[in-house]
Amino acid sequence: MGESTTAAAPTPRRRARLGALVLIAILAVGVASARAAPRTVTRARAPAIAAALDLRPGDLPALRIAANPITARERALDREFAGCVGGVANSRAYAAAQSPEFSSSRGAAVTIDSTTEIMPSAALVRRDLSAMTGPRGIPCLQRQLRGVLSTGLARGDSLQISAARLPGIVAGGDGTFLLRFTATVGVRQGASIVTVPIYYDSIGIAYGQAEIGLQLLSTEAPPSPRLEQRLALTLLERARAAIG
Repeated sequence: MGESTTAAAPTPRRRARLGALVLIAILAVGVASARAAPRTVTRARAPAIAAALDLRPGDLPALRIAANPITARERALDREFAGCVGGVANSRAYAAAQSPEFSSSRGAAVTIDSTTEIMPSAALVRRDLSAMTGPRGIPCLQRQLRGVLSTGLARGDSLQISAARLPGIVAGGDGTFLLRFTATVGVRQGASIVTVPIYYDSIGIAYGQAEIGLQLLSTEAPPSPRLEQRLALTLLERARAAIG
């Protein structure tokens, strides 16, 4: 997610993408709980640890799975967002990994994925958090999200986006956040307008040198709080097990 300070992780760090709308927002922060400092992660260990933390097929067995590599476009959006908020450039990470994309079209459509970055130090993670949760965080992310979504609109369609910081859903890391974007798309169909609601939740968890991001996109209704809590706790527990 970028650079920061108290709380929240960007932990994941900003990664944006339309279609799956895999955009990592980084903003709100939670209070870290007292605990022993995690072990230092070396550059050599970082790729294996990053890959081990992300979501796995067994975490969401009922959903379809699709390949989800980190693209050049996502890296460019990360750089753009970090520059806007004054965060830590993603190029400084020792390693970055992204889970497969999990999706379901039964009932309300849902798309879920996670990202992990291992930074050279926990201080850089805190610095990244500080930048992301600062005054430029929400405006920068909202502007970027609007740009990404607008590319899929036809002439006559409309787009409105609002953002809200919600209470963090897990404790025990070095910071957590939950940011919800609500996008209302007005699609013109002949003489009428059909309104399509889209909810995008960006959850960040910081643990030592790890920035973990969990992204959930849904239509019709916001993502399930119970599902979000379960997945966020799973990611945090993996970080504890892998890093110590």
